[in-house]
This record gives sequence, structure tokens and C-alpha cells, in this order.
Amino acid sequence: MTGATDITPCLSPFLDLHMMFPLLEYMDKVIGEDPSLISYTSTEIAQVRLNLLGPTHMVDYAMDIYKQLHNGEESKEMEEQKKTVYEQLEELRSKAKPLVSFFDDDEKKNALVENGDFNVSGLIKASNGEVSASTVENYRLLAKFNYDCGDYSSARIMLNNYISLFVSGKEDLYDTASFEKSNLSLLEALWGRLSCEILLGNVETATSSLAIVRMVLESLSSSHKISHYETLRQRTWLLHWGLFVFWNGTRKGTELMMDLFTSEKYLQAITTNAPHLIRYLTAAVLINKRRSGVKMMRELMRVMHQSSDCHDIKDPIIEFIDSLCIRFDFDGAQTKLAECENVLKADFFLCKQANVFMEEARVFIFENYCRIHSKLRVSDLAEMLAMDAVSAERWIVDLIRTTDLSAKIDLAENCVVMTGTSNSRASVYQTVLDRTKDLNIRSSNLLRNFQAGLLREKESKEAEYDD
Repeated sequence: MTGATDITPCLSPFLDLHMMFPLLEYMDKVIGEDPSLISYTSTEIAQVRLNLLGPTHMVDYAMDIYKQLHNGEESKEMEEQKKTVYEQLEELRSKAKPLVSFFDDDEKKNALVENGDFNVSGLIKASNGEVSASTVENYRLLAKFNYDCGDYSSARIMLNNYISLFVSGKEDLYDTASFEKSNLSLLEALWGRLSCEILLGNVETATSSLAIVRMVLESLSSSHKISHYETLRQRTWLLHWGLFVFWNGTRKGTELMMDLFTSEKYLQAITTNAPHLIRYLTAAVLINKRRSGVKMMRELMRVMHQSSDCHDIKDPIIEFIDSLCIRFDFDGAQTKLAECENVLKADFFLCKQANVFMEEARVFIFENYCRIHSKLRVSDLAEMLAMDAVSAERWIVDLIRTTDLSAKIDLAENCVVMTGTSNSRASVYQTVLDRTKDLNIRSSNLLRNFQAGLLREKESKEAEYDD
């Protein structure tokens, strides 16, 4: 992926630091398979990973990369850092021990739940002084420390326990008044749990955690407990973190993404803070085109138009749709589709759906081309679809069989003949006629207004001369 098409620098400000490691590891893997797809070297990627590990407590990981970059040499500074990390971990474990013991005791937990006292105040009363508000806070800090050490599984369990103290009855009912008391630490815990689920690859629970973060965020925003600026910032984070959840190799994920990305509040966040995310919305709409239909494609056109007013977006995936649907430039669409293939392979999120995207893109080109032609040579279609003639013919035959496309292949002339009267073709011709007619009317009106203006100016000057 060249520097122009690599949007990792655009994504990174809105991702948790730990989320960058899967992206960088994937880039390193791509470099090993095809260096032409990535504009960086493995050494540069390793150096970036080492720099990002600095603020974390993943010292063993950092030491391995340091050795890789320095020919096996060990870092004394990192050895000291490792000792410090273990000391801090033991200190936090000691401070949080009463609450750790409580959550390990199912009998005590069940007793509080049955009495309706499973919350912070109820826990403090039932602990006979062993647990205090500072113990609860230290438990949260221990969960965060485990996360920074890369122990996402332990962090997730502890954050689930911490969050459960603020849940009223069911898991989707949150006491938002608690957010003020805890100085929004509960919201941080919800974000932390979402990050753990993402990094552990738990798609189903990550989807649920994402929905909860969104619900709580909107609740806090509507009750003015966080500012409009902070709300916009966190919505932008949610959109970026959601990429890990939505691009999981299933159509359902991309359908959920389209719902979120095209909702009014989150669309505002995209056009304001993150126009680069339109790449993923465009890919999702194309992949789901047969299900979402014309309506979603029109919505995408609107989003692209809004963003183009404020940002100069240069992305082959976006430009492919722009060439095909707005400028009707089939040669340009063909060129961009070839570029898309490399972008898809190098993109951490899109790589799993690369084959599906390319297939749907070829179908989309073919459908649009057929709408304005009644007869097409197979050789021309093969070139346009970036396929050899034999593969293109086989692909077209399969497409005709599996869709309602009114067409047949003339083997004698080696061409595709459109049969019957297609409503879609008629609608395209009618659209062109309507637009041309509208253009003529507006041109005539403009000319008449211009002539009328000249006439009024002439009469005004003549009146001044007579005076």
C-alpha cells in the first residue's frame, strides 16, 4: 500500500494504543508476502511497535522487539522497567485484594444479589469495613494495569465485575447517575471492556459491548453530563473501534456498520472528523448492494457529496464508485478497480472481504455497462473486468444464470446480447433525457435573464442621457 492509499496514520489517533499492534503485525506480514503493497520496511514497522510499547507495561514484548532491532542485544533499562512493573502490580493486587476475594466468593455475591444490594454501597456495608470506595477504585486500576500488561483476559473479567456493581437488574440498565459520582470512570471501564473483547477477538460480545458504549454515550450526551465536543470525539472513537467488530468476515457485520455510519449523529462525526472512514462505508455498501438495494447506494452518494465539499478525498475505493456512478467513466472505474485490489489486500479490515468486494465490483460494472448498451463484445467486457476472455465468458454465463439479468451470449459473434426491455436500462435513458431537458430549460432561462438585464441597463442609460 503506497503512502497515498495507506490510511493507518488517519486511523491511529482514534484507536487505543493496543489496537495498533494487530494492524502493524498485519502490515509486517504483508511486507513478507508482497513488499510492493506496503511503503514501509519491516525494520520501520518494528521500530514503530517499539515506540508504541513505551507507555505500556508489555515489557517482555518490547524486549523481544528491541533484541530484533539490536542483533540480540538486551536492554538493561527494560530489565529495570520489568522489575518496576512487577512491584506496581503486586502493590495494586494488595490494595484490591478484599474485592478480588469477594468476587471469587460466589456465595457472598449471590447473597447480595438476592437481597438487591449488589452495588457499591451494598458491598461496602456487607464487607464489615474490608471494602471501601478506595478498594473499588484500586480494583478498577488493577484491571487497567492488567490491560496495559497485555493480559486482556484478566482485565476483561475484572472490568465485567466492576461494571456489574453499577448495573441495575439487567445488563442493559445502567445507573447513569453513577457516572457523575465516579467522575466518568464507569464510562472508561465500558470502553476498556470493549477494547478487551476486540483484542481477544470475541466478535459477539464485542458487538454487545459496542452497543452498550453507544447507548451510555448517547444517554450522557442527552443529559448534558459530557460536552458536545467530547460527545463528537467519543462518537468518532466508536466509529473507528467498530471497524474491528464490523469487519469480521460476515455480511451481518457490514450491515450493522452501515446502520451506524449512516445514522445522523455518527454521519456528522465522519464528515467532520473522519472522512477517511468513507472507504469502509463504500466497501460495505458495495458488498451488500444486492441486499441493501438502490436506497443505500443513493445514501452513499449523498455522503460522498457532503464530504467532498470539505475534504479532498483520494481513495481508489471511493473513486471507483465515483467514476462508475457519478461520472459514468467506465475506463476510469476499470483503472480504479485494479488499484482497489491492492488496497484491499493491504488493508487490515478489508482483506477478509477482498474477494467478495472484487466480485461485487465486477457485477456492478457489468450491470451499469449493460444499462446503456444492447450488445457487448466479450473481449471488451473481459478487458473492462480485468479478466481473460475465457474466464470472463464463464463469469458472464454464471451471472446470467444466477440473476434476473435479461441477456444471452451469441457464440457466433462472441458477444453478449441484451434481450427484452429492461426497466433499469429505460430508467437510465430517461434520466439522461430528463437531465438534458432540465439543462436546456435552465440554459434558456439564464439567457433570457441575461438579455433582460442588458435591456434594463440600456434603458437606464438612455433615460440618464435624456435627463
